[in-house]
Amino acid sequence: MLKKLIYKSHYRGTKEGDFILSSFAKNMLQQCSDNEIKMYEALLEYTDVEIHEWTVSSQNAPSHLQPIILKIAEFHGLG
Repeated sequence: MLKKLIYKSHYRGTKEGDFILSSFAKNMLQQCSDNEIKMYEALLEYTDVEIHEWTVSSQNAPSHLQPIILKIAEFHGLG
């Protein structure tokens, strides 16, 4: 499952989305809890624009995804 998520993270459509998600997935998904992995999988259903906006300012992020978004933002030094 992790390989599938890493793959889906890398081929998003925008370079920004690819970078934000693929670098996090490659380096951090193995350390995530099962619940965080489920949140991450759900996050991948959203657009790159939404995900980028949420990682910069998590205030507008869906509450059920905020923990994983904050973790991604922190990984990139945005949180």
